[in-house]
Amino acid sequence: MWCIAAFTRYNGVVKRQHIALAALIMGLFPVVGVAALESPVAIRPTLGVVVESLLDPSLASRVASPSINFNLGSGLVLPFMPGSRFSFEPSADIYYYNAEYTAKGQAVSTDVSFSSAFVLGLLLDAPLVYSLPAGPNFTFGFGAGLCLDVRVAFTTDPLNAEKTPLMNGYFWDKARFILPSTLIRGEYKLTDRVDFGFTGRVFWPIYNLWSGDGFGFLDHGMYLVDLSVLYRLDKGAGN
Repeated sequence: MWCIAAFTRYNGVVKRQHIALAALIMGLFPVVGVAALESPVAIRPTLGVVVESLLDPSLASRVASPSINFNLGSGLVLPFMPGSRFSFEPSADIYYYNAEYTAKGQAVSTDVSFSSAFVLGLLLDAPLVYSLPAGPNFTFGFGAGLCLDVRVAFTTDPLNAEKTPLMNGYFWDKARFILPSTLIRGEYKLTDRVDFGFTGRVFWPIYNLWSGDGFGFLDHGMYLVDLSVLYRLDKGAGN
């Protein structure tokens, strides 16, 4: 957790309550993992796009709204018992974007010509998923969970370097790093070991209920559309 502590220090104040909350979210991974009675039966690499809704009308001339970037990740499939349709599927996705700190106090994705920092993000998602077979080769999945959005800004414009700590402070202030998640997935069985599919995920910016930014509940909502390949670790562990 040292990285969380390092990037939550700004304006000379350590946001201890945020560190504790982040630690609690991170704790979900081993706790739920222990609750799952089975070892991982599959891995699922993903590649896709991240669409972020930016509802501040003043950004229209500076970046396309919604903002579109890319993500690369992977996850595990841990069923709760043999043959169960319920599974715990933790995943990690890396994404990135150019960012600016606006006059209204937000760190937002922007065109590189307006940016002063490069943001690297890591989505640590912990959903519970229900899998529903639809014939011998198709499977649909539906899930929900809680995600920790770890973001770090790095200065790219030395003339505006003072804005970088403000961005990092914004990411961790008012619990903006906590995002409830939902997903829907469809996969086709190619072989006994491999499935190919599409996954849609929504990360809900619930912090807008209390942050007071004033641009609507879905401001900074994140929508991921992924191509995925499910690889079974055990050839006999079909859907």
